[in-house]
Amino acid sequence: MGKQIKLYITVVVAVGIASGIKSLFDIPDLWMAVSAIAVIGVIALMQVESRLDKIEEKVLHKDYSGVMAKLEGERHVPRHQQPKSLAEGGAIASWITPDHETLFHDFRWFGAVLNKHLTEPWAIEELPTTDAGGYDGPDVGRMYDVWYGSWKVGRMQVTLGTGLRMSKGKSPDKRSAFLELDVSYLRFIPYQHARGLLYELALMVGDYHRDKDETCRAKAQALAANALAGYLWEAVRSPDLNPALDFIVEGSYDLLRDQNDHWEKHGYDPIVHGGDRG
Repeated sequence: MGKQIKLYITVVVAVGIASGIKSLFDIPDLWMAVSAIAVIGVIALMQVESRLDKIEEKVLHKDYSGVMAKLEGERHVPRHQQPKSLAEGGAIASWITPDHETLFHDFRWFGAVLNKHLTEPWAIEELPTTDAGGYDGPDVGRMYDVWYGSWKVGRMQVTLGTGLRMSKGKSPDKRSAFLELDVSYLRFIPYQHARGLLYELALMVGDYHRDKDETCRAKAQALAANALAGYLWEAVRSPDLNPALDFIVEGSYDLLRDQNDHWEKHGYDPIVHGGDRG
């Protein structure tokens, strides 16, 4: 209310001054009208810019200094807390099937594999819980925290693939994993690093064939780029929000199984060695 009164007073004073100047210099009415319109336009533009600056300060320049400091901080060293079994991790025993046990065994080194392949700021840390969440209720699988720098930015879980659940008379060697990743503050992480994480997940969990290496890698890159494009769209469309990225991959995780076989052949357990880089 006070601002409106001040505006009215300013307008009245401006009109008075303009009238005095018109009479003093005998300025034609046309030029006075043009001048008045110009002045009103300048005032309106200043008002719009002032409002935009306030919106930008409130929306786009919200104080994320604390988050940025953590993201740019020293990399978190993962400390895996692997459960010895699905039941020990809290999974409902009556729900555990041989397929769940196979998946649990196959992903025992997944966190270590990712830590060896991802760029420096990322760290994947396995959690002791196995009671994952699903679309229709509780699920069974392995769970991980996702770190960037010294900030925990997300959570990831691996459960049985949906195709395998519904398959009847499947091959004994048919395997399928369903990975779900949820990451926050991705807008502050460099594109190459963000794409690198999604690419490794798509490559390790998705279907892979050595005789089609380039095709499989290109598919993983495309999946990562497409997910980031969708995230960018939402971030631009709703700049007042800090959207999270939901990323899903399902596949036979052939490349992960190849890595497991290689380490087993050489008697190497990456978890014993810390489950990290090096």
